[in-house]
Amino acid sequence: MGSKILIIDDDPIIRDSLQELLSNAGYAVLLAADGISGFELVAREKPDLIVADILLPRMHGIALCEKVKGSDELRYIPIILMTGVYKDVNLRMYVHKRLADDFIEKPFREGDLLAKIERLIGKPPEKSVVLEADRPTPVPERKLDDLISWARGKK
Repeated sequence: MGSKILIIDDDPIIRDSLQELLSNAGYAVLLAADGISGFELVAREKPDLIVADILLPRMHGIALCEKVKGSDELRYIPIILMTGVYKDVNLRMYVHKRLADDFIEKPFREGDLLAKIERLIGKPPEKSVVLEADRPTPVPERKLDDLISWARGKK
């Protein structure tokens, strides 16, 4: 398995969708549903990257960033903040203050998130060689909100 990524989001559909996306891309994925359990996982597992929502229960995403970046042992871990509420100017401020290494606004395209992850920690090692004839038919890229809407409609 490739680099270890921690996803921190209180929405189980988003967590599950991102876990599937990143696992399929070759990354090892850890999950947390709130800021406190997310920070505990960061301290214990020392992931290669954190993808965290800003609006989290029990510890706000910005407070989580401050704790991670304020720790000599953890500050090297890159953080991508996600939000559907805060907009571009606020997010750029957090990156400028070095509380986060990048940000992405919801809804986002899967490819955009993967590109940000690859820029920060690189591509995972190849899982296996796939012969051209064995490749599945490509699926068009979908926005995360479309996947969430689809998943909620299935319940």
